[in-house]
Amino acid sequence: MNTKLPPNYIRLCAMMFLQFGIYGLWLPIAGKFLTADPSVGGLGFSETQMGAIVGIAASVGALCSPFLVQFADRRFPAQRVLGILMMIGGLLKIAVYPQSTFVAWLLLSVSFTLMFMPAAAICNALAMRHLKEPARQFPNVRLWTAVGWVLMGWTFSLLVLKTNVTGSWLPPFFKGDDVPMVMGEMKKSVMWSGIMAFGYGAWAFFFLPNTPPIPSQSQRPAVADAFALLKVPSIAVLLFVTLIISPMNTIYFMQCAKYLGEAGLDSAYLLPAMAIGQICEIVMYTVLGRLLPKIGFKAVLAIGIGAYAFRFFLFGTVGIPMWVILIGLGVHGVCYAFFTSTCFIYINKVASKDVANTAQSVFNFIWYGIGPLLAVALNWVLAHFFASGKMFVLAEFRPFWYSLGAISLVGMIVFLLRFRVESESEA
Repeated sequence: MNTKLPPNYIRLCAMMFLQFGIYGLWLPIAGKFLTADPSVGGLGFSETQMGAIVGIAASVGALCSPFLVQFADRRFPAQRVLGILMMIGGLLKIAVYPQSTFVAWLLLSVSFTLMFMPAAAICNALAMRHLKEPARQFPNVRLWTAVGWVLMGWTFSLLVLKTNVTGSWLPPFFKGDDVPMVMGEMKKSVMWSGIMAFGYGAWAFFFLPNTPPIPSQSQRPAVADAFALLKVPSIAVLLFVTLIISPMNTIYFMQCAKYLGEAGLDSAYLLPAMAIGQICEIVMYTVLGRLLPKIGFKAVLAIGIGAYAFRFFLFGTVGIPMWVILIGLGVHGVCYAFFTSTCFIYINKVASKDVANTAQSVFNFIWYGIGPLLAVALNWVLAHFFASGKMFVLAEFRPFWYSLGAISLVGMIVFLLRFRVESESEA
């Protein structure tokens, strides 16, 4: 067995680590400092305003992403476009830190995601362009997104938010007292993510492997050629199923912490418990790189979709002990690695190489753009039917989770019946 690392492997892993670590530095705690009272260092925004800053901003960035990514396919080297996007994004993130009004935060957050989402799509295509066997090698590169997301947030918490720190056996493997005015200190995560994004963008511009555009015979814009992938039957089915699964993924993160609290988990353990999913995701990436070449795209994607349904049905089961619920949190690793990352690899396999970057952004268009907007609407509908008050109580979570499991199961049935892997000649 050849254990030699592919060329540029270290740089590609560092790219993934930094790209998503910058987001993981501030996003997991954004809801806290955005809604906390100004008297304790927060910004005092409402839940609706917080949702707009975090959720709608990301959706707008994903929806506009294909129109910016196409410059990396037809006009400029991908690493240059990636670097410029992240340097501009870093300046925008630094600019938002001192702001105190909702309008300023919303506009600057939307502007940042307009830079970040295209850059994230370029990362996938750029990495696979420099890997000889993407199905085997890309998961081992992609796992560094989860590592960056987890470690950046933990490191910031350790260095900035905690005092009197001691070790702990639970993630993040340390505990301590909050520093004074901790919400104000949390807000600094935005400034530091901006500084890091600018530095990362400069590094990407000069030091990532050169990835020039591939000559194309097409007279149409790259974004038109990328969306023309919908004419490929397997891509059409895959993106339709993605439209079903993406809202399930978003609603899971919207409601899971509340469900854990209702199920009896102490609030001090919520973040460590949620981290189980990211830790398992890292493990699943190492499994995926070995499993995908052996059993193929359809089987791996089916496992990923089935994991979504399994997790929701598990959460809906009445009376299960907490350790079983925690296993359900670990299933997130199977869901995300086996479905999302395999979608990236399959789209790269089928898409013409002259639209590889833009094709990745088409998936993001649905996963991060349309899906979260549908999730907001679906969450409202389910809350209208099943919640007696402003929030679900434990008994009301049962039909809620079962409904999401049933929708996921429909997605799996559609996938199994209609998806067929394209041959190289058909692609």
